[in-house]
Amino acid sequence: MLLPAILLPSDSDDRRSAERQPINQPSTLRDQEARATDVYVRELSETGFSVATDARLEIGSTVTIGLPGRGRASARVVRQVSGGYGCEFVEALGRAEVMQTFRGGTVIQLTASAPFTPALPEPEITRFPGAVRLGVIVGGSALLWAGIIKAIASLL
Repeated sequence: MLLPAILLPSDSDDRRSAERQPINQPSTLRDQEARATDVYVRELSETGFSVATDARLEIGSTVTIGLPGRGRASARVVRQVSGGYGCEFVEALGRAEVMQTFRGGTVIQLTASAPFTPALPEPEITRFPGAVRLGVIVGGSALLWAGIIKAIASLL
């Protein structure tokens, strides 16, 4: 008598060769045509990463991801997971690179012991009275029209 069996993966069936670090940080993924897609990096390891995205990626395609603290890295899409994809780096990262990635901010803050004071004071802006501004507009328009009329008269 034959019994049907279903094989279920266990936690020990994980074939990844490197320890994964939970990240959950935003990044930018670029496909082969350099189209940018905003993603969330869920996990990162020395050999790859998983991203959450609504974009459609082809299994086997090459992508580039921006990794703060490390720079860009090329990877190959190897599997589709719930709500995203799993990717394998073309060149594995070092353990120190994984630990540094996403750990520091990308914004450089200015720090100084003394408060910042501008070198020159802000100039004070004063406006001319309304009559003067109106005179400049009317006078400029009159000169412009006089020039146009004189140019037309010289052509005739």
